[in-house]
Order: sequence, then C-alpha cells, then structure tokens
Amino acid sequence: MKPIPTKTLIRPGYSWRHYFDISTTALTQRHFHREYELLLLFNYQGMITVGSVDIEVFPCSFILIPPNIPHDLRGLTLNIKGKLPERHCLWIEKEWMSHMLVHCSEMRKLANVFGNKNKGILFSQQAAFEAKDVINQIDYNTSSLEQLSVLFRVFSLITQDKGQIRLSSLQSDFFECEKDRVEALSQYIDKNYSKDISLSDLSNHVYCSERTVNRIFKKHFGETFSQRLKKIRLSHAANLLETSSLNVSHICHCVGYNNISNFNRLFKAYKGLTPVEYRTKFSN
Repeated sequence: MKPIPTKTLIRPGYSWRHYFDISTTALTQRHFHREYELLLLFNYQGMITVGSVDIEVFPCSFILIPPNIPHDLRGLTLNIKGKLPERHCLWIEKEWMSHMLVHCSEMRKLANVFGNKNKGILFSQQAAFEAKDVINQIDYNTSSLEQLSVLFRVFSLITQDKGQIRLSSLQSDFFECEKDRVEALSQYIDKNYSKDISLSDLSNHVYCSERTVNRIFKKHFGETFSQRLKKIRLSHAANLLETSSLNVSHICHCVGYNNISNFNRLFKAYKGLTPVEYRTKFSN
C-alpha cells in the first residue's frame, strides 16, 4: 500500500510537538511526514516497518524516524494485558533542527543523529526506558521554554547512548523473508557450535527477539535451539570418533562441552553407545 503524507500539526509558536496515545493497538496506516519523529513505544509487541527495515518491538522501544521515511505501526499488539501501553511521538521541525545544528555549538553533537544521510536509529533498551521517564515529565501547564527543556534532556540522552543501531546498517535489511533468517541461524550455529553460544547471541545476530528465534527453530527444525545445538555438537563428536585418534576428553572440548561426564551421558542418549563403544564399533 502506498504511504500517505500526514500533518503533525505542530502548535503555533512551537518548533516541536509531543503526541501521547494509550490505545491498546497502534493502528496507523503506512505514512510519512516532513518532521523528524522520535517514537517511543511501551508495553507493545510485534513488528513495525521503518523504510525497508522490519523492527521487532521490545517492552520499551525508542526509534528516530527521519523526515519523509514511510513507517507502519499496524503490526503492534498489547504486550501485557491489563497494563496500559504508551505511545509517545516527538515531532521536530526539520528546518528548526537544521538551524540549531548550524548555529548552536552545543547541538552539534546531534549532527550524527539528525544528519541528512541518516535513515533512522534504534536506540538501546536502557536509553528507551530513560527517555520514557523524561518524556513523562512534560507538563503542558508550564511555559514553552520549560517544555522545551524536556526535549533537550531527551537529546542529551540519545547523544550518550552507546548501544544505538543505525537502521541503514541493520543486517535485517538483508533478511527479506524468514527463510533468510533460517539460513543465517544455521550458518551461525555451524560456525560457532564449539563456542559457548546462547539464544541471546542468535537473536542479536538476526536482529529479532529470543522468542522469535525459538519460534523459528520449532517451525523449521521441529526442535528448540538447545536441542538443535546439542544434535550438531554430538554429530561432530561422532564424526571425530570415527575418523580421528583424538582422545575422548579432547573431542569433548572440541565440540563445546566442558564436562566429560555430561558429554558421555549426552552422547550415549543420542547414539545408544558410549563414545568409547561408538569408536570401537565405527572407527576407520
């Protein structure tokens, strides 16, 4: 569906606007606007699209959307039932931001955030929760300068965020469908099975939640991540027992296990034989 232009209706005499919504679903059509948008989502789950990038929403997500970049929030649903969600939009005039970056020395730290070539930024979870606390302090009964000070406190937070990710560099740009993620996950495990890898490592590798990674494994492999990892490790161990003269304890460590007793137990459960028995029967 073609994105539609929308007006943010920034108040006369102001260079920005704060919009707050607590609806249980954020059903906004794919759209774009002329302003920068700092979008904070709390207690939602699902996927949103910014430009060509699909972003999985966490309990608290904070995203910068540049002017004229289409975005779609229709994939959102309530995360925890019985708890109100929060959707905050900070719309900032492009012209005002451009002038401030040029004429205000203190604002030049924001040049990398609000630059012309920026396609958007996903801020860290810590920055998102801190920004939420600051944004909730906006008081419309105070002066316009006092309200503006809240926006500047948000600016200060995002310049200090070390965990921000530019959407233009997200590998999720290259995951055009779930099949691409399946292949990426398989390659990652095949390459790193001997290391102490976790579900968190995989979720970071393919830019989605641990819950989504587990769902992909169950759907495409018929087993959980831990089951898949164990099967790959033990298969490699069996191959080494058949084709090498390495001792069992060394093979145990080669395939990612640190406890020989645990390795022996898992191997027998998988192959029906202990490693020594397996080597005796199948060794070349």
